[in-house]
Amino acid sequence: MNFSQDFLENTILLVLTAAITGFLVPYILKIIDSRRSQKQKEVEYSRLKEQKQYEASLLRQSKIIDAQVHLLENLASLLWEYQLLAIEVSYYDSFEQPKLYTAAVDEYEEKTGVLFAKIRAEISKSLRLTRAEIYEELKKLYYEQLLPLDQRLYLLMRKQRSEEKRITEWGKFNEYAVHTLAEIVDETLDHLARELHLKGEETGYKSIYTSPITEQSSQKLIARERYGANKMAK
Repeated sequence: MNFSQDFLENTILLVLTAAITGFLVPYILKIIDSRRSQKQKEVEYSRLKEQKQYEASLLRQSKIIDAQVHLLENLASLLWEYQLLAIEVSYYDSFEQPKLYTAAVDEYEEKTGVLFAKIRAEISKSLRLTRAEIYEELKKLYYEQLLPLDQRLYLLMRKQRSEEKRITEWGKFNEYAVHTLAEIVDETLDHLARELHLKGEETGYKSIYTSPITEQSSQKLIARERYGANKMAK
């Protein structure tokens, strides 16, 4: 009797164990797989999010670099355009070459207002694309070199109107515009290029402005600039 009861109890226990094992173990395994899958999804989502952030960062950096390149190119173009306009006025003799002198004066008066506005706008852009020191250097070029030169040029044009021959001050102005201003502009743009990491390797190039400046060299500069402008227009 006891043997039969023990056997029955063992049998019932075995059946219950098998039943529990058959239902409980798969359930536990299902929970483990679900948690593992959720964790994998979280890892993949985090990786995808980091990838998108990285790509967005690269895109922003690329746009910044493009803006920096345009800043340097635009400033160089605008500054040299202004310099050429000033040189032309100081180069032509109002008595021996009245038509050319008048045309140069008219062109200067027509274009410089817009040029100064564009130059100042580019300098403002540099505030978000460069360090504050470079921004201040560009402002110094604008307020301490370009605007005073413009005022000086207008005074000379006004003085020339009341004279019966070419005034001697044109020679010094021409030398300053071709030589001194050119060096200042080159140096400022060089600092900007270095700051933006856009400067190539040293080439050993020597500026043409290191030699004494004459009106003949001014004429060569004007001719070269005009040739370049015409070639680009074509």
